[in-house]
Amino acid sequence: DSSGSISKLELIGAVYRHALVASFVLQGHGINAELLQDAGGQICINEQSFDAIDDIFDSMAGGSSRVNYSDFSGYFRRVAAVCLAVEKEEAKMREVFKLIDVDGNGAVSKLELVAAMQNSSRAASYLFPSVNTRNVLEDETSYDLVCSLYDQIAAGRRRISWQDFRNYLTTRFSDVLDRTPSTSSASPLSAASSSPKSVSSQNERSKVKVLVLAPGFSQNPQPASMLSQAGFQLQWFTDLPEYADEGARLTYHTVAPFLTKIHEEILRLKPTAILCASQGGAYLVGLWQLGYWKGPSIMLNAHPSLPMRLPGKTPVVLAHGSNDEVYLWRREDLEDLAMTASPNQCFLYYTSNSGYLASGSLTRLGDRHVMQSILSNDCLPRLVDAAVSSIGPEMFMLQSWRWQLGEDRLEAQHWLGYSLERLRRFWTSPGKQGRDEKLYQVPKNSEEFRKVTSIFRSEPPQAPAYMLSSQTSWERLPIYKIERVENGCQMECSAIPYRDGVKQSLHQQGIDFDPSVHCSWAFHGADYESSLSILRDPAGFQPLISGSRNSPVWGSGTYFARDAKYVADGQFCPRQADGMRCMLLCLVTLGMPCLGDPQQRGVLPFRQKPHRYNSTVDSLSSPEVLVIQQSGAAYPAYLISFA
Repeated sequence: DSSGSISKLELIGAVYRHALVASFVLQGHGINAELLQDAGGQICINEQSFDAIDDIFDSMAGGSSRVNYSDFSGYFRRVAAVCLAVEKEEAKMREVFKLIDVDGNGAVSKLELVAAMQNSSRAASYLFPSVNTRNVLEDETSYDLVCSLYDQIAAGRRRISWQDFRNYLTTRFSDVLDRTPSTSSASPLSAASSSPKSVSSQNERSKVKVLVLAPGFSQNPQPASMLSQAGFQLQWFTDLPEYADEGARLTYHTVAPFLTKIHEEILRLKPTAILCASQGGAYLVGLWQLGYWKGPSIMLNAHPSLPMRLPGKTPVVLAHGSNDEVYLWRREDLEDLAMTASPNQCFLYYTSNSGYLASGSLTRLGDRHVMQSILSNDCLPRLVDAAVSSIGPEMFMLQSWRWQLGEDRLEAQHWLGYSLERLRRFWTSPGKQGRDEKLYQVPKNSEEFRKVTSIFRSEPPQAPAYMLSSQTSWERLPIYKIERVENGCQMECSAIPYRDGVKQSLHQQGIDFDPSVHCSWAFHGADYESSLSILRDPAGFQPLISGSRNSPVWGSGTYFARDAKYVADGQFCPRQADGMRCMLLCLVTLGMPCLGDPQQRGVLPFRQKPHRYNSTVDSLSSPEVLVIQQSGAAYPAYLISFA
């Protein structure tokens, strides 16, 4: 209708009228538009294509009823990047298969695989990036690895076909997609990209050259060792003295004579990124000031000689702990410094103490000068990934949080979706309006029940930061019922307007709103009557009125947990008289979160003035506690009753 925006009906109609539109829109969804055409050239409607279009629109719209050109073009640019990455990865696979299949008969024997690992460095580095297989016939360890790989691909057959080879190595696709801007929560492409990874692809990381400035690592070699094991190419610059930190001016005079040498090494090695820690930070600051380095930079321990302004158009990751006993920085000063970088080009990885519990204990501790948190949950390798990422360091870290979820949970969340409007497809109230009765029991034999149960019981791949009960005992707890919350007024008047406001704020900051990144499924515990009050209220949660009994821990607001077991073990959902407990599974609009602080009272730090952060978390590496400060930031989708 030339209104400048597209409705879902307009998109569906265009796909079914025009084969060209269909082939463009359905790319990456495994649907051949040409095969769907009838004799008249129109696309035939089937469930697969209709569901795909429905998902695509919801992914572009992010919950809105119409899509403008910016949303449309941004979505398909991301899809194109993913499709191109998949094509490139498959081309690599086919090249390696041909190198192994020396007789060209389309089938590989075990002898051919062993010979290729010995004779072809390209094939060997692709399949075993961190193993030397040149002497495979003389080294039992490498020989056993090659034979084990063959047996896994062949699955009992005597020969490996191209299809066997490709199918086994499809995990490579996930690795590539994980390094690509996600398309959406609702497309098959993003389902693949959401598969959990404890580490990013070693094959991709092996292409990243990291120049390590040695001062600062002599007493703490663990970080560099971790990066080496993660697959990065580390190039050391060791001919640098350590010195006494004596203020920015004296420090610069100390390091200045060595900056030309480092610059020469940069020109020779052409590194992807530079990593420094502690005293090495002064050398990196000097390189910035002289214009010798404008590439991805990772600084562990914010150095005292940092200027008042970070270099422009330079991706920077700063990592610092509140308990650093050597370099004393206030958090707000580092946040102000981070804002001086080019938009979306700086990520401040900051760790700090939580507030005190009633027992007098802390739930988390901020890092000291020797940062321990970066050694857990693949954090330091992800910080390097973030610095070199094309989508910006902060957005990359947010996307990487999904690696902390189990595959079963990611699949269940993807099935439910991250769009408030799409939740309505399950509603059974008259006209799906949710006007009167608010609770509707989900049938136990339904897929919806199974998916919610999967999220409830899911165990994260990495051990949580908090002491929780065993997974075995948790899985034995019976779920009595799951009730769907259908509160149309709360969704339309509170949750959707808040989500749309966050989406607009991110757009003004140069960030595409991605529901699978900027929204999260999380749990909230309360007694039964309080839960009913929340799910029936037109406004929903009231963070700054009701607060939280744990508000001193990470600041004022309403608290949510990534894992249901945390809510149950923490006694946040007291038993009723009949012994039953309940908790809410909520769709939370996180927006751009920052680290919580016990001193925060509802007003969060600026991210890009005048825009502030939208929510808080207990960790910027692997968040397990989420805190919202505004009503409308969370919609209670399900009430789960369990033993």
